[in-house]
Amino acid sequence: MWQFKRPREVLKQLGTRLRAERIAQSLTQEQVAKLAGVGVRSVSRLEETGVGKIDTLLRVLTALNIVDRLDALLPEAAPSPLAMLNQKAKQKPRLRVRHKKKK
Repeated sequence: MWQFKRPREVLKQLGTRLRAERIAQSLTQEQVAKLAGVGVRSVSRLEETGVGKIDTLLRVLTALNIVDRLDALLPEAAPSPLAMLNQKAKQKPRLRVRHKKKK
């Protein structure tokens, strides 16, 4: 779990999990770096310390085909009830169309 006291510990755990995922997929750091379009040192540093650019992290997640897991981390925010009411108020009311009766 992510129950840590310091950001460095969270980053270290992130790196450990990235390394475990890479190994589970039987990929080398070089292969991941090539797929991600980043340097091998960037992948190594990300795995060792968890430190790196967000762009690098996203590229590595994409290379490992796990970028969709970010949805669990940051799900889309549901609209607030007030926002939903405001949106509904902006919508035009439906009009009832009367058809002429055929004789």
